[in-house]
Amino acid sequence: MQISVTFRQLEPTEALKNYVTERLNKFKRYLDGPVEAHVVLGLEKFRHLADVTIDSNGRIIKGREENADMYAAIDLVMDKIDMQLKKLREKLRDVKGDRSRAAAPVAAEEEPELPPIRRQRVEVPPLQLADAVEMMQSSSDKLLVFTNVANGALGILYRKQDGHFVLVEPDLS
Repeated sequence: MQISVTFRQLEPTEALKNYVTERLNKFKRYLDGPVEAHVVLGLEKFRHLADVTIDSNGRIIKGREENADMYAAIDLVMDKIDMQLKKLREKLRDVKGDRSRAAAPVAAEEEPELPPIRRQRVEVPPLQLADAVEMMQSSSDKLLVFTNVANGALGILYRKQDGHFVLVEPDLS
């Protein structure tokens, strides 16, 4: 990675240059091929400006931030660059993934992609409906899954935004 640091209206210090170089070197893992990075650090009145331009195989990634502290401005612009590089990497993965799915049947392409789902296993206690309502009133939970002792069916009790309760009894037959 070829890095150039320019100082405008600011005393050039080796500490700032090393800090920028150290932060930029962390992006090597996202980039391939010849990479050029140009960083401009400047001072305008009381604002410290950090402007970063990265050229990687013709892909230009830019970021600009200002802050009262130069190190904070550098951190903020590096976070911006990091987000852009992650988005670019995901975009490239999706494109490569679409090429590999081109040989798949048409029906598989029409399925919608699901968002990430967190799984959580819960114990389903046997309760009377009155006990389930009492448990919901005494806690801040919005949902309770239980086995209804009266009929042995699965019961899902949830609290609506207006404070009322709704009992859902799914038909599992």
